[in-house]
Amino acid sequence: MKISLNWIKKYVFPLNMDENKISNILTDIGLTVKGIHNEDQDFVLDVEITPNRTDAMSHYGIARDLYAVLKFRGYKVHLVKPIINEGIHCNNQSNLSIFVKIHDTCIRYSGIFISKIKIEPSPCWLISRLRSIGLKSINNIIDIIHFVMYELGQPIHIFDMDQIEDRKIIIKNAENNTKFQSSDKIIRKLDEEDLVIYDTIKPLSIAGMVNHIKSNIHVRTKNIFIGSACFNPIIIRNLIKKHSIKTETQHFFEKDTDPNQTVYALQRIAFLIKKIIKNNIICSDIIDCYPNPISISKIKLRYKNIINIIGKKISKKKIKEILSLLEMMIDSENDQYLLIRIPSYRTDVQREIDVIEEIFRIYGIHKIPIHNQIKISTLPKNFFKTEYEIQKILFEQLVCFGFQEIISSSMRKNEEKFSYLLNSFLKRQEIKIINPVNYNYQFMRSSLIFSMIECIEYNIKNNRIKSNIKFFELGNIYYKINNKFLEKTYLGIAIYQKKKTESKNYPFFYLKGIIEQIFQKSGILNYTQILSKHPLLENGISILYNHKSLVELGKFKNHILKKNEIFYAEIDWKYLVSIIQEKKIIYIPFSRYPTSRRDLSLLVDKTISFEIINQLIKKKENHIIKKIQIYDLYEGKNFPISKKSYTVSFFFESQKETLTDKIINNSMKEIEFFLKKELKAEIREK
Repeated sequence: MKISLNWIKKYVFPLNMDENKISNILTDIGLTVKGIHNEDQDFVLDVEITPNRTDAMSHYGIARDLYAVLKFRGYKVHLVKPIINEGIHCNNQSNLSIFVKIHDTCIRYSGIFISKIKIEPSPCWLISRLRSIGLKSINNIIDIIHFVMYELGQPIHIFDMDQIEDRKIIIKNAENNTKFQSSDKIIRKLDEEDLVIYDTIKPLSIAGMVNHIKSNIHVRTKNIFIGSACFNPIIIRNLIKKHSIKTETQHFFEKDTDPNQTVYALQRIAFLIKKIIKNNIICSDIIDCYPNPISISKIKLRYKNIINIIGKKISKKKIKEILSLLEMMIDSENDQYLLIRIPSYRTDVQREIDVIEEIFRIYGIHKIPIHNQIKISTLPKNFFKTEYEIQKILFEQLVCFGFQEIISSSMRKNEEKFSYLLNSFLKRQEIKIINPVNYNYQFMRSSLIFSMIECIEYNIKNNRIKSNIKFFELGNIYYKINNKFLEKTYLGIAIYQKKKTESKNYPFFYLKGIIEQIFQKSGILNYTQILSKHPLLENGISILYNHKSLVELGKFKNHILKKNEIFYAEIDWKYLVSIIQEKKIIYIPFSRYPTSRRDLSLLVDKTISFEIINQLIKKKENHIIKKIQIYDLYEGKNFPISKKSYTVSFFFESQKETLTDKIINNSMKEIEFFLKKELKAEIREK
């Protein structure tokens, strides 16, 4: 975003400050500015604003933030808000009406009618302001609109009032198959999901961003309507993408804006039009539709958290000073905390940590001392030694990922579908209770997946879920083999998905990622993967550790739940616990030297999986290979039916030196020769 220093200087610097003080102030915060003499000489900075800081995407927003920093550092500056002088003649008899029919999409809409205007070239100062940030002058009215948008960051649109039927503005969704010809002469087809501004007959604009060709102002326009809105930014972003909208000011519409600024922006525009157009313009009163005013956010700010996070004790007086400069008002306070109100324009400040970040930013990161030593808390000796401790830590991890624990009966429901699955697929001989408490539950469960299905079905039947759900359960299963009673403990993890809500394979890879996170937390690294032979899972994988099955993962293949899918992982709990208990905690320092990457494309037999390639290279024990990962897989056109192509990425790193191209290239040649020999792979040209 381009900003003009002369423009900002109108709001944040007092008139009697000379150029040397200005240069010193700007240099002190990282901007080197010299020789600011007059209005004809300007400096334009290209500033990158993070997407969450929508309050700073304007000249006044940057000035407001700059003022807080400078004032806290002891400079004698004051903040001047853009002028909205009174004295504009208002006509209450404009008969202008505004109707908002979609309150969840249109949070606030304000409008004003101005008559007796004259379209003509803009004054030099306005042309200069716009030119400084790369905007071309069009005419005095359009230029004022653009000026205020870049001044305040408020999205604004304008219509020729004489083209608005019955003097009514209606904000609603478009009707299906509505044809809309915009001023760029592109005809767009609208549907009922599109946010459109109408009069009583026709559409005037797509969310204020693109006007209909007939509603734009022109040289002969005498009466105008100006709208200032706060729309749902997600809806706006979807509209921009859907209809390929490209305008110079669209970024104002697609960001979170302050709904409490819509009226002020119109007052500012009316003031500037009155100032620039010398004849006696007539303005209507501002019509404001704000059905559900937003509530002011209140956040509890604890002093101890400020110290813990920043790492330095800041006096309570300075904390309050910073909050005041950021316009965060204190509602109540005591020795432990402050209860503060967040200004509506700070849409990015929603949590206590956000407020602490703001305090840290204004206080100055450079004031926090950096220690020469890095301190890391090590795990206690008994960590991961008891099964209870392992269970507690891994369960907390699953809960953090959004899973809910269920505890179900060890007896399964007497249903034919379960009996069929057990007898036909699992081939486990069930254990039947001779004298059950409930005759609907006569069999002991031989798989946790049936408990999951029952729980999912119950939630669906009672409308307790509105979207996908995630369950986990630790429990025992019971069955017989050769008249011998067996009991095993498993950790079952299930994701239930409605087919229409997610992509087809996303839950599988998400669940696989959860398993890998559990392994990483547990210190399990050297595991292998093969295609699963589990009778109830399709397109699944088996994860082996020391050639023994640890996890079965895949999609439940039988469509018991119509139009829905279950992705399921089953972990051998006792085996997992035994692996973790054998692990030893070791520390490996980070390498000081850079990592280099090389990609290798090879053609192999279709039966060879990436895991085979991975394990072969690991056996070679090349100590400078830090990581291997698959980059691309292709099979089909231009390749033999029995072949497929892998692109594998190799990451090289040394603890002793910076690896030269010669060392890495020699290592790659060894890998190529090894793969040709072991897998009969063909190395493809890069």
